[in-house]
Amino acid sequence: METLYFRGDLIIHHKKGTIKYYALAEDYIPLEILNDKDPNETEFEFMKWRLLRRISAVGLLWNRPSDAWLNMGDFKSAKRSNVFEALLEEEKIVEIKVEAQKEKFYCLSSDIDLINLVLDNRKLKERTELIAPLDSMLWDRKLIKAIFNFDYKWEIYTPAAERKFGYYVLPIISGTNFIGRVEIINEKKSKKLIVKNFWYENNVKHTKKLDSSLENCVKRFAEFNECISVDAKNINGSQMK
Repeated sequence: METLYFRGDLIIHHKKGTIKYYALAEDYIPLEILNDKDPNETEFEFMKWRLLRRISAVGLLWNRPSDAWLNMGDFKSAKRSNVFEALLEEEKIVEIKVEAQKEKFYCLSSDIDLINLVLDNRKLKERTELIAPLDSMLWDRKLIKAIFNFDYKWEIYTPAAERKFGYYVLPIISGTNFIGRVEIINEKKSKKLIVKNFWYENNVKHTKKLDSSLENCVKRFAEFNECISVDAKNINGSQMK
């Protein structure tokens, strides 16, 4: 079924829990689209398209071995460099420099205006957010370590005795920095969200403002999960209301 799905013969019609229900693609997608000519006439054109998609998903990437190239086949140094060079020549990507980094990074040319907007407006309101373990921002964990000095591993497949933090731990970003990580449990029967464990990064200054921002973040997460109560005493030692 998955082979037919990846070939384009099937679509995922809907899901119930982890169970996927498939349907014929031709019953839901117009035939003129299904039978249209492949926009990428060569494998090289296809790889350029895929690289652009990956850079767009992550935000910026480097020309190095990366988990972001997962499922892109034989995308080793020589082929990867050729694709990067072609996209640079076509001005579809641009090289950017990150403060305190010697490595070259690349983003989409279409993102430059957004980057300049952020750089020119230093008073943008900062937010504190939980990041999903498989969020595209985290696809290249070595890149995250290099830029943010944040070492993250999703330990869901790590044996319990070998875990450094927990089974399902979410990174926390506040403003422009990763400030810590949190282990949260959604008790669906009682509709309670429980902050089981919380870890600040060593260089983070603990303040009332940060505590308040974190509490608001957890409350939004509870609302998203349709929880009616929150046990978040492990954030700052006091119970949230």
